[in-house]
Amino acid sequence: MTTAVTKLARDCVAFDQILRIRAWVGDGKPVTGKGVLRPADLRIASAATGVPIPAKFRSAADVPRWRRLWSAAVATDLISLEASVAKAGPPTEITLDLWLTAFAAALAANFEDEEGFAALRLGRALLNALASGRAKTFDEVHHHAGHELLSRYDPAISRLRSAANYEDSVSTLRDLFVEFGVATGPRQLTEPGRWALSEVTRRGDDIVQTRPYVDSDRICQLKITLVKWSPACWRRVLVPSTATLGELDRVIQAALRWDNDHLHGFTVGTRHYGDPGYDKNDEYEITVGEAFTRARKRIHYTYDFGDSWRHDIELERTLDIDESLTYPTCVAGKGPVPVEDSDHRTIQFDQDDINRRLSSALIADDSPFDAVIEQILADAHDEEEQLGSFVTVLDEELALPAEASVLGHPVTVLELHYEELLRGPFAVCQGTHGKGEIALTDVCFPPDTTAAWVHAAYRHFLGIEPFPATTRPPFPATTRPDWRWPPDDPR
Repeated sequence: MTTAVTKLARDCVAFDQILRIRAWVGDGKPVTGKGVLRPADLRIASAATGVPIPAKFRSAADVPRWRRLWSAAVATDLISLEASVAKAGPPTEITLDLWLTAFAAALAANFEDEEGFAALRLGRALLNALASGRAKTFDEVHHHAGHELLSRYDPAISRLRSAANYEDSVSTLRDLFVEFGVATGPRQLTEPGRWALSEVTRRGDDIVQTRPYVDSDRICQLKITLVKWSPACWRRVLVPSTATLGELDRVIQAALRWDNDHLHGFTVGTRHYGDPGYDKNDEYEITVGEAFTRARKRIHYTYDFGDSWRHDIELERTLDIDESLTYPTCVAGKGPVPVEDSDHRTIQFDQDDINRRLSSALIADDSPFDAVIEQILADAHDEEEQLGSFVTVLDEELALPAEASVLGHPVTVLELHYEELLRGPFAVCQGTHGKGEIALTDVCFPPDTTAAWVHAAYRHFLGIEPFPATTRPPFPATTRPDWRWPPDDPR
């Protein structure tokens, strides 16, 4: 019985066409950033394989039959996607399990369901309606399936059925079922169709392939775009695929200059990630590589649920690890970012500043400066107040005028000032060549002073390595584990 069903499944129209497409792909064919054939190549592929296409189309993703077949081939590894190239997979025996995986992937592609779970559940309801034999047309099959689905509320299916393309997707179901040999008519569920119904009922969502799309040894090139903000604002960053969404949150905060004073959340398909204490899935239990799939190249991030700063995060491509780079890193960007909780102030794109911030974005939480920074910023509510707090503490710890150095040259610090966020804090210094204003980050205090310890914490807060090996002289500071702010703090 199983052998006969396997043969029927293997001989279905869909697999005949998939294998022809696989043979045509061969050693490699170029694909778009979405992993589909370019329009010109699709026309060549159609002529070579006999798999039809309409006379006019914008993209291979707009051709339902090719979208289904291509997704099924990729899901079963009959075709592999490597960067911007599709290649034929190794010879594979067509088993019933492989056929069912392909059928589930085709259903997901038909409904443009990124995760595939809702499409599979809808497929099960359709198979049940076919098995009942009560329907005379495929429209009636869909009608009976709809009644079954209404009997048990499923938010994923509700979202699927409310999608703008749902009616068009339903209209192509008959072709899909016939292509895969599931049915020959509204009252004719085939033996492979009956086997599929029994397996979908028994195994449920486990049929859907959920393996990570990005391998663990790859770097993800992500484009982070601030939605509904003018002028256009985006940042392109490189992060390891093994970074968690919790770590990606820190990258976004650094890249967009947010203050991390509000809650945030990620939307990945139909799932929501963030702080599990706020009824979300734990963002530290899913990696960037796991968040994307062959169908899902975009996830979403919202910061501050009051102002609702929404971001699109697009996986543009994956890269080999470059040993000369330190990850995460910002490689490009455009447009100013809004200053949080301000009246229309903005900060221009500054790649060097972002990368200084990113240099500490994934530093372990047990940094020796964490406790210092927490004490200094206890009463600060935004970035402007945070920088002001460091100036206040340094001013208290310094006995002005104070001895210091800038680029190895001795100076006397006369005053500390902080007037505006964009300029940042600065010191008025007297040197051998006169008096001038120097950015506070560039002033080096004697290492055995409390001021040097606070200053090192300030540089760390800004994402600047406190003791850069390339700076002569460095910014050393004697560790002061017993330091407290304010000084009378009993802790």
